[in-house]
Amino acid sequence: MLRKVEFENFMSLKNVSLDLRPLTVFIGPNASGKSAVFKGLVTFSKLMNRAPVRGPQGEFALEDGVTLDDIVWGGNSGLPIRFRAWFDDDVEEPGHTVELMKRAEGWSVTREKLRTSDGWIEVDEGKPFNHATERVGTKEHRPPLRGTLRYVVHPFFNDSAARPTIQPIIEFSERFGQTWRYRPSASDIARFVRRPSGPHARPTYVGENGSGLAAELQALQGSKRDVFEKIEKAICDLFPHIRSIGFKTDWQGVRLSFMTNRSEDLLPAPQESDGVLIATFLYWRLYTAGGPSLRVCLEEPENGLYPFLLGDRFQLLKNFASGEQGPGPVQILIATHSRDLLRTVKTHPASLVNEIRVVDFVPGSGTSVASLSGYREAHKLFEKYGNVGDLWQSGEVGGALR
Repeated sequence: MLRKVEFENFMSLKNVSLDLRPLTVFIGPNASGKSAVFKGLVTFSKLMNRAPVRGPQGEFALEDGVTLDDIVWGGNSGLPIRFRAWFDDDVEEPGHTVELMKRAEGWSVTREKLRTSDGWIEVDEGKPFNHATERVGTKEHRPPLRGTLRYVVHPFFNDSAARPTIQPIIEFSERFGQTWRYRPSASDIARFVRRPSGPHARPTYVGENGSGLAAELQALQGSKRDVFEKIEKAICDLFPHIRSIGFKTDWQGVRLSFMTNRSEDLLPAPQESDGVLIATFLYWRLYTAGGPSLRVCLEEPENGLYPFLLGDRFQLLKNFASGEQGPGPVQILIATHSRDLLRTVKTHPASLVNEIRVVDFVPGSGTSVASLSGYREAHKLFEKYGNVGDLWQSGEVGGALR
């Protein structure tokens, strides 16, 4: 599990150190940097999973039209962007460090260091990384590189001479896993999904807004029926009027639908409540998460849900994070403004102190992320102020931090 991460000069994260738990809850006002934390984790994950910093098809883009020039602190492309990661078995030194800088060639990886079972692999401008190859002899990778080590060794994945040397890099990338950020929207979940066709068609996938869910669930129904049935049962248990999940297909594509006790026919998704649609998305993501190498970042998971159900929602997330439910433990990060969700968290004393992270922004120094200092102080603080906005305007939040 990823235990700690540091960001330097990434968006509003000028210099941020962040301790993570299996389930971590981020609270803070708008524009404090909660989304920046999630986007930083997504960017780190993409770099570790072969996304090039620059390449034949252009620069790295976090989102459409958002390049590293837009992401670097203050838009100052003369600054380096640095990421550091600690895993459960790392003590003082991070298990992985990567540095990006803009040079004449464009943004590049200028330094990377990662820990393997046999020691360390380190590359910088004075220290290249070398490995044998079957056809061209020794291959040298010297920064500035177009991507991380995982990117530059990928062409030699099946090279029998290179494989022994590059294998630790591949294993480290698999251990690092992937990070997905979601802010599901009921209207996007409810839309028709066109299945791609043709010999070069790309597979459908679920976007961060939940679009594409209908096609993914329909495919799951055919390929992994047991997982689909767990999702369906969870929805029926949470919303007793739902009898089953179904699909309607026409010339527009496939659309999520539901059989309920209120109609004789399948009801199309737009006729159901936002809470049902977002819960369906959430159950799909958690039941297909695939274990601890996946981090799921959820923005405002309380959306569309009646307050009395938030206790069930928070317990659900804890169960998936611990591995008590689902395919195995999955690291979950939540960003929320909900006072009702915070009231739910208050009923879990250990969660209140250990799992909440308070996010704030200070002009000049950027985003800060801090833990709460103790249960008693934290409980009094959240008891006194009914919502996150009042809490911040009070100015008392600083005294409960460490």
